[in-house]
Amino acid sequence: MKRYSSIISVSLILGLVAFSALTVLAVERPFHLVEHGKVTVTPRDATGTVLDLVADGIGAATHLGLFTLHREAVLTSGSGGPVFDVRGEATLTSANGEQLRSTITGTVDLSTGHADLIYEWTGGSKGRFENATGTTTWSVDVANGEYDAVANGSIKY
Repeated sequence: MKRYSSIISVSLILGLVAFSALTVLAVERPFHLVEHGKVTVTPRDATGTVLDLVADGIGAATHLGLFTLHREAVLTSGSGGPVFDVRGEATLTSANGEQLRSTITGTVDLSTGHADLIYEWTGGSKGRFENATGTTTWSVDVANGEYDAVANGSIKY
């Protein structure tokens, strides 16, 4: 019985060392993205101070290659616009099925159709993005229900 306890203890220690080594091996890398998609914005009520946003796009990004993106956000304005605060989440899915998730914060000016957003990477599917972290700054222009986005920043995985 002591022999099995020793084997289990050694296995647990080796597993913890391997997990720690993967975290230490994570490297910060530059991140660049270009995306195009469609967006829908729906008022929650007649006041127009809270809007729900759903957007789906496609693009290309470093570390992901070709990807699809789905995002949902809530836009809030104390005065009913035209500048709204943005809070939401996004999931980017690469062509091979790997996913990268993020939170979204920033502002959008609905009178100009321009948004400045910050994406914080919060991990992803199993694999290289599972514990991904980092920040990217997104510049987004919206017109007629479509948008174009360019993002630059970093990702650590």
